Amino acid sequence: MKINKSRPSHWALLLRQALFTLTAIALRPWQRAPTKPLVVLYGHQFSGNLRALYRKWQNSEKESFSLCFLALDPALVQALERDGVATLSFGRLGDLPKLASAAVMITDHGLHAMAPLSRFTNMRFVDVWHGIPFKGFVPADFQLQHRYKDVWVSSPRLKTLYEERFGFKAGQVHALGYARVDRLFQRPPPASEFRVQLQLPPATKLVLYAPTWQQDDAGRELFPFGETQTTFLAALGKACERGGARLVVRAHLNADIGTQGEHVIYCSQRDYADTEDILLGADLLLCDWSSIAFDYLALARPTVFLDVPPPFRNGFSLGPEYRFGCVVSGTQAMCEAVSEFLQFPVHYHQRYGEKYEAITAEVYADSTTGNAAEKQLARLRELTAERANQT
Repeated sequence: MKINKSRPSHWALLLRQALFTLTAIALRPWQRAPTKPLVVLYGHQFSGNLRALYRKWQNSEKESFSLCFLALDPALVQALERDGVATLSFGRLGDLPKLASAAVMITDHGLHAMAPLSRFTNMRFVDVWHGIPFKGFVPADFQLQHRYKDVWVSSPRLKTLYEERFGFKAGQVHALGYARVDRLFQRPPPASEFRVQLQLPPATKLVLYAPTWQQDDAGRELFPFGETQTTFLAALGKACERGGARLVVRAHLNADIGTQGEHVIYCSQRDYADTEDILLGADLLLCDWSSIAFDYLALARPTVFLDVPPPFRNGFSLGPEYRFGCVVSGTQAMCEAVSEFLQFPVHYHQRYGEKYEAITAEVYADSTTGNAAEKQLARLRELTAERANQT
C-alpha cells in the first residue's frame, strides 16, 4: 500500500509497525536462529522484483532458506494468503518471533517504521529498488540504503552510477540484474494473463499509456501538450483505432487518473500490481520519463516518448539520450507515430533497432537471458550462510 499521510488509519498502521519493530529488536537476542534461515521481503505491494524473486524461490530454492512477504496492509495480507503466498503480518503477534529471527530482509523502496532494525540488529538488508531511473537522485535520497549490506542493480553501468553519483561503497553494489524483467526477456506462454482477462481477440493490439507521476513538480499534468484528458484520449484513441488497437491507461501508484473516455481500459498500478504482465500484453508503449520504459525495453517493441519537461528536481540519472525509441513533441506527431508503428512495426525496428539494442546491453548486460532471479538466489545463499556463521 502507498502511505497517505492525511489518513489517520495509515498513521495507526505505521504506529503498529513501529511497536512491532521495537518488540522484535528486544526479542532478537533471545531468539534461536531457525534451522532454515528466513528471508523477508518488504514493499508497498507484492510486485516487481520482490514478486519475481519469490516465484523463482518457490520453484527452485525452498530447501535452502524460507522466504515470505511482510505486509503492512491487512487487506493485502488476506489477499496474498488466499493466493497461497507465505505472508507475515504486523497484526499477528505470532509473527513477531519470525521477524525477530530473520536473517535477511529485501526491500524495493524502504522500511517505513522498521528503520531501527537496520541500526540495532545484525539482520542483513538488501535493496532491489523499483526501477532503472531517468530521475536524478543524490546521496541524501539513499541515507537508509547506505546502511544496507547489499544493493542489487541491473548492470555494471548502474553499479557505476550508484557508486559515483549516489554515494554507495563498491562492496555494497552487485550487478545481478532485475528479477522482474526475467519474464520479459523469456516471454513464457501464456503471453499475458491481462489479455486473457480482457477476452481480447489475438488480432487486437494494445497501446499502453503509462505516464510518470508529478514527482518534484506539484503542478504537473498527467496529459501532455496542453491537452485535457478528454482531448488527449480522443486523439490517441483514433490513432489506436487506425492501427487496430485498444488503449490501456496505466496510472502510477502515486497518481490518480479518472476513468473518462469510451473504449479506454483503465488499469492503475494500485488495482493491478503485476506490471510485467501488462507489458507482455502491450504492442506499443507510450510514456514520458517513467522508468517503466526500461522494463519495456526488454521486449524490443515500439516505444514512443513524449518530449515534455522532466519533473525532476535533481536532473537526471540516465539522461534524455537514453530515450531509445521515437521522441515526439506534439499531439499530431504522437498520433502519427502510434498509428504508423502499430501498422508497420518493422519501421520502428529499422529506425531505432541499433539504439535500443545498445541501450539494452548497457542497462541489462548479461541478464538478457532472463537469469537475474537465479543470480540473486545464489547471492542470498551466501548472505544466509554468513548470518548462520555468526550465530
